[in-house]
Amino acid sequence: MTFGSHIGKGLGLVVEPTVVLARSLKARMQLAVARGAASCRPPTVEPLECRELLSTSWFVSPSGKDTNTGSISSPFQTIQRAANVAVAGDHVEIRAGVYHETVTPKHSGTASAPITFEAYNGEKVTVSGADRVTSWTKYSGNIYSASMPWDLGTGNNEVFVDGRAINEARFPNSSLDPSHPALETISSVTSNGYSATIYDPKLNQAANYWKGATIHIAPGQAWVAQSGTVTSSAPGSITYSYSQIDKYSIPTKGNGFYLTGIFHALDAPGEWYRDSSGKLYIETPAADSPTSHDVEVKHRDYAFNLGGIAYVTIQNLSIFAATVWSDPNSVGMHLNHINASYISALGVMSNGWSAPLNTGITVRGAHSIVENSNIGFSAGDGILVSGAGSIIRNNIVHDTDTFGGDMAGIRLLGSGVTVSHNTVYNSGRSGIKASVSGSVITYNVVHDVGLQTTEPGGIYTVQTNGGGATIAYNQVYNIHTGGYGGTGIFLDNYSSGFNVNHNQVWNVDYGMKMNYTCNNNVVAYNTLNAITYSLFTNQLGNWNGTKITNNVFLKPAYFTPGATVASNVYSSSNTGSAGAGDFAAGASGVPVTTPPVTTPPPVTAPSARTVIRAVNYTAKSGMQSDNFTGMGYAYDTNWLKFTLNFGTGVTKFTAAVAGLYAGGRIEVHIGSPTGKLAGTLAVTATGAWNNYKAETAAVAGLTGTQDIYLVFRGPRPGVANINTITFS
Repeated sequence: MTFGSHIGKGLGLVVEPTVVLARSLKARMQLAVARGAASCRPPTVEPLECRELLSTSWFVSPSGKDTNTGSISSPFQTIQRAANVAVAGDHVEIRAGVYHETVTPKHSGTASAPITFEAYNGEKVTVSGADRVTSWTKYSGNIYSASMPWDLGTGNNEVFVDGRAINEARFPNSSLDPSHPALETISSVTSNGYSATIYDPKLNQAANYWKGATIHIAPGQAWVAQSGTVTSSAPGSITYSYSQIDKYSIPTKGNGFYLTGIFHALDAPGEWYRDSSGKLYIETPAADSPTSHDVEVKHRDYAFNLGGIAYVTIQNLSIFAATVWSDPNSVGMHLNHINASYISALGVMSNGWSAPLNTGITVRGAHSIVENSNIGFSAGDGILVSGAGSIIRNNIVHDTDTFGGDMAGIRLLGSGVTVSHNTVYNSGRSGIKASVSGSVITYNVVHDVGLQTTEPGGIYTVQTNGGGATIAYNQVYNIHTGGYGGTGIFLDNYSSGFNVNHNQVWNVDYGMKMNYTCNNNVVAYNTLNAITYSLFTNQLGNWNGTKITNNVFLKPAYFTPGATVASNVYSSSNTGSAGAGDFAAGASGVPVTTPPVTTPPPVTAPSARTVIRAVNYTAKSGMQSDNFTGMGYAYDTNWLKFTLNFGTGVTKFTAAVAGLYAGGRIEVHIGSPTGKLAGTLAVTATGAWNNYKAETAAVAGLTGTQDIYLVFRGPRPGVANINTITFS
């Protein structure tokens, strides 16, 4: 018996896009009669026959047509055409290419027979939310313009040059690294709860130059960011309206900010602006004609919209400039071997605590899985999970929450979720946030988070009854912020019922924190190293029922009354009876088989001519957060390392420094703390540790990309606090 050209994935048979009847002679005879009339019909089963439906494969290719039959020799052109006819057990086989569409399946699969969308035979497939912009004309200098008729709304547009996002026109100018933006610093400010006037000598433009701009700021304690609208400006100041978050989030001196939304700010390579008439202006990163590049603009939010559809598998393909949307009905969603980049844009949010639920890969249906995937570049969440009993494992999640809201690399909103063997880094606030019960967070690596905010946690929960939730065998490191500092594992404000064991934490401001009443937690067999305290508390409330045993504390530990504290080791001289020990954590061997055709190039060193926050150092010796917005606790010979691009050369070094004592100095060394001396900046007394003042010194010998070390020298403890640096 001869069948057509469709590959049956379920049983290894070759079938047509029609009914497949098996184990019945009568059925086979009927098929032979019906083949000619039914060969182009979608799969159906006649109700009066007892038949077994086997899987069908539908093929899609950029060279196909949606009027084709969907076979390998006559493929559809769009994935959506296949999604219209695919039913339980079917496979949609996608040939190599970039598909500019949102795929919305029409049918659900079943637990035993999901509908599968996948790259055919490992070919390179990308589903893109961006569309190309062409027909460029020169506007002025290196700025070009073209028509962009669509608009996703203020803060939601994104422009890509050769697969990499460039900046919306902004002040101050910044590199293309979204996780380490350059910020301007407030010199002084007045506010009344709904309007604030910021003073900054660099805002020296004419009156109302900045009127109508959007300000992005993490105000006050800088726990979360928010946006506001500039209502007026004058030389040296801007006035903007905002929604006050709380009494801790009133804009204050030293807060960092940047401005977007004004055409005047388009003044550097790698920037864009769209005006109200639908015209897009860009200056490419190379300051050349965009006709030499692939320029695309985000046009769709979702690559796959699974709302209302259950049991769908998406695997072995890439997603660009879009994400996957699901809802509580999307039970059994399975994402496997996905490479997703630039998944969500979010530029406007009045209250950073009110995080939206539609950013990142959304996993809202119960018992769903995301695994073996690389997910990065999101202004919001990386993965948002509200589906109970879901599993997030063996993924790499990076460069997320670049807005700086209450979002995370992986944010859990559903109970009983397992998060295991993931690597999470470069997040604006939390690495993994789990304010839910019954979660299992094990064998993850979390590092370099809290990049846009202060007082984050690598693994963070707040006001939560964990209900026996487990946080175990994780490695957390490299978390430093201003304010109250960065914490490895943070059970914030009234978090109880967590089992925290066998974790390793190092190079953070605080190893672990528990604030206010935190009952019935178990903290055991952890190794907690930190800059300040291994375990810290605000010592308010009680820790009744909490047990803290068999940990290694390499820095001092503080406890709130009520806890049982026993058998802990308070130094590195551990005999092996306490502490986490050695174990493997994080994603390993993530086999992303189909890298996107638009993978962003490696991030280059930031320009030394931009304003660099001191807390964004690449390495340090001594020093820690100054509890304001910079780095402090600088003793003689302590240093901060930065890797910067000095271009053709610079002659001046400027730093915003503060302190009580004069007589100290900051030496700029090349290559190592004892390398060639490029210059020395004298430190003057400013009267307070947060009263930053710009100081300038001459430098020489700095060209190209180099490592520099700012070495603090002086006879007194606290040589100086440092907020920002720049070269010119």
